[in-house]
This record gives sequence, structure tokens and C-alpha cells, in this order.
Amino acid sequence: MLGLPALYIGGVLVVALLVLMGYADQKGASIFIFLVAFLATAVGFYNWLVLNSPLAMAQVLLFAFTYWILGYSWYTGAKDNRTLGWYCLFVAINVIPFAYYVWDAGMYILGVNWVLWGLAWFMFWVVMGIQKTQFMKLTLIITWIAAIVVWFCALGWLLGWFGF
Repeated sequence: MLGLPALYIGGVLVVALLVLMGYADQKGASIFIFLVAFLATAVGFYNWLVLNSPLAMAQVLLFAFTYWILGYSWYTGAKDNRTLGWYCLFVAINVIPFAYYVWDAGMYILGVNWVLWGLAWFMFWVVMGIQKTQFMKLTLIITWIAAIVVWFCALGWLLGWFGF
């Protein structure tokens, strides 16, 4: 249901992880994050208005809103990201029925992917929302795994779609 944005979501995750690890600049990364947020928002509205799937829209907008908030935070140089952290808890809770829904529909890889995303969002709540920074390394590991899984899933989707 994420379709094309998943490829870029995987990319933005890698860039964000590199920023968190000190290998890239927040302000520079924010431009890419804004572009992916815009793409995900557009696809979300397409899912709702054209495909008549508010569920698909809701799923995509979980990512889009995360990236709008993160992009703004990094662009402005905000030091306090507790708001984003608490939003991540909201997302982690909402991931549970999405993971169940796709697993129950027989889409097991997507179900595992949702669980990984939920764990990553939950860990970002731990690190940013309640500021338990000692868990940052675990957060990075889980998020790297989620980024790799979504990128491979998106690449598979693109290769299948375009018949490469």
C-alpha cells in the first residue's frame, strides 16, 4: 500500500540514520525529507480520493507526517524533539492493527515490515519522547533493519511493476 513512496522512505531513513550517526548534516537532509514527505502525502491523498482507500491513505500518512515533523525540526535546528517522539508513540500504537490486517490478509512480509516499523517508531518515542538516550544504539539497529527491509520490498515492487 505504500508503493512508490516506500523506495524513497527507505532512502530517507538511510539519510536520517546517517545524520543521527554524525555522518550527514541535519539541514541538508531536511530538504530530502521534505521531498519524501510531499511525495508520501500526495500518494496518501491519491489512495483516498482516486483509489477510495482511506486505510491506505492512513498508512502512508503515518510516514508523511513523521517526515514533515522531522524535516521541520532539522531545518529549523530544533534541539527538543519530544513532540516528534510522542507522535512516534502514536504511530507505533497504530501500526499494531495495520500489521495484524496485512498479516491476516496473507501478506506476511508486509506484516513483518509493519512490526519492524512499529518497533522503530516505538524506540524513537523512547529516545525522543521520554528521552532515554541510552537506547539510541538499539534504536539505530532496529531502524537500519526496517530501512533495509522497506527498501528491498520497494525495489522488488518496482522491478515487478516495470518488468525488469
